[in-house]
Amino acid sequence: MSRVFRPRYLAVFVAAVLIVALGVSVGLLVLPKSSPQGKLLVLLTVDAPLPQHAATLRERAVGLRLLPSAQHSSWLSVTVPATEVALPGDWTAPNSDSLFLATVPAQGYSAAELELRTTSGTPADDSQKLVMNVAKTGLTPLLFTFRVTATGASGAAGTVAEAAAYGGHDQVNFGLDVAQGKVMSLPTVPLVNQAGQTVSLDQYRGKVVIVASFLTECQETCPLVAAALLQLQHLLDQQHLQSQVQIVEVTQDPADDTPAILTKYQKYFSLPWPLLTGTAANINAFWSQLKVPPIQSEAWNGPAPIDMFTGQKEPANLIHASVVDVVNPQGYVVSELEDQPTLSTSSIPPIIYKYLDAQGQQEEKAGGSWTPESLVGEITPVLERSGTYTKLPDAGGAVAVGKPAPDFSLTSSAGGSVSLSQQAGHPVLIDFWATWCTNCQADMKLVAATAKQYRSQGLRVLLVDFEEDRSTAVKFLKGLGIDLPALLDRNGQVAQEYGVPGLPVAVFVNGVGKVTAIQLGQLDQAEVDHDVPTALG
Repeated sequence: MSRVFRPRYLAVFVAAVLIVALGVSVGLLVLPKSSPQGKLLVLLTVDAPLPQHAATLRERAVGLRLLPSAQHSSWLSVTVPATEVALPGDWTAPNSDSLFLATVPAQGYSAAELELRTTSGTPADDSQKLVMNVAKTGLTPLLFTFRVTATGASGAAGTVAEAAAYGGHDQVNFGLDVAQGKVMSLPTVPLVNQAGQTVSLDQYRGKVVIVASFLTECQETCPLVAAALLQLQHLLDQQHLQSQVQIVEVTQDPADDTPAILTKYQKYFSLPWPLLTGTAANINAFWSQLKVPPIQSEAWNGPAPIDMFTGQKEPANLIHASVVDVVNPQGYVVSELEDQPTLSTSSIPPIIYKYLDAQGQQEEKAGGSWTPESLVGEITPVLERSGTYTKLPDAGGAVAVGKPAPDFSLTSSAGGSVSLSQQAGHPVLIDFWATWCTNCQADMKLVAATAKQYRSQGLRVLLVDFEEDRSTAVKFLKGLGIDLPALLDRNGQVAQEYGVPGLPVAVFVNGVGKVTAIQLGQLDQAEVDHDVPTALG
């Protein structure tokens, strides 16, 4: 039997359909779009080695909070499944067993907090600073490391304390190395400064610390290191980073380098940072913890020179290691530079150049394994990971997002010259790099893959090589199997105009020549996936 709608019922039905359709339409217009989500894999490990008679603690992971890196953000609480863990159990580093998988907004975060509670209800949920970008695709790992104390002599229960949090694959790997004791920490033994005051380098926690070894009687490598550190200080001042980085020099010869001698040395060379000495036991403990060999004494091959700070003959020829360590704000050594730096003669203050002996002048001409600029390149990613330096300063000719990218023309390793203006109408990725940059090799592989992936959409990639010659750049790229040409910024003028503080740096420019994004340090896939489409758009 066929069914017939009466007119009035049909009108009501049509009206209802229209209202629902209109409601859906309006809803689509007024409801905010849900933010992109990403997958966060939360991991846990316990620092090794464990103390004797380590306590066995039963914990339950009951909560996770994340602080978005955007200004004036509030903590984001993440619903997690309650997960039972026994610490240390099988959680000791290098094991990093997964706790749970969470879905969170795909964005940057500047702090994380994992809430653990014991069976008695005692919490252990200190928040930890980090820099973490949760990608829309794939899994972003988040590692929490804990320390477990030993049981007391009377059998009192131990405790668990959170040590640190690390976000992203590279930082999680670093965190596991820290938890295993593979990463050296900055010694905190008491030292004495040039004013005779007892100090500890622990007072600089929260800053990047540059620690250099030296002897006041050294007239070869040490004056060159001092000149390089003066240039570094100038570069830091230019980039407004002086408050975030602390330079110190620590002697290896406490017997001769007394506070009085250090005061004369500091004034003579106009060094603005602390010069530290200490007891023989503390100096030996300091440098042995950093795995720097002790000084060796040899007889002079000829007349002994006169120490200009004491007026006495040098009793022995002291052979020592020349080391510059970069220490992150958490107190861990993240990179180490050895031997003398490469400097131009004109950049060495005359008072320092005059102090060099014949061997020192030969070493200056021969050059070394690092430069003040490469040291900035080691510092910048550390500041970026700590969340204290995430963009190029908008001053002194530096570029800024939303502003036109300065034009430049550079010689190409493939012949001829290439300018930014030649790329008009195309989005461009400008990558500043150098062969000595430790982060540039992995970065370059991703840049080359990005060039290939987006070539059909018009992306142009310009590899700006900082202060190197053609053969050096070509050999480096060929070794990585990259067929893109290098643009030779021989005198660093383009890098200076762009305000590049260290390497690598990626600048994304859209088709009308405006900067759409700036990334300091090694690129990751999430940054590419976000910044390239923005430039294409």
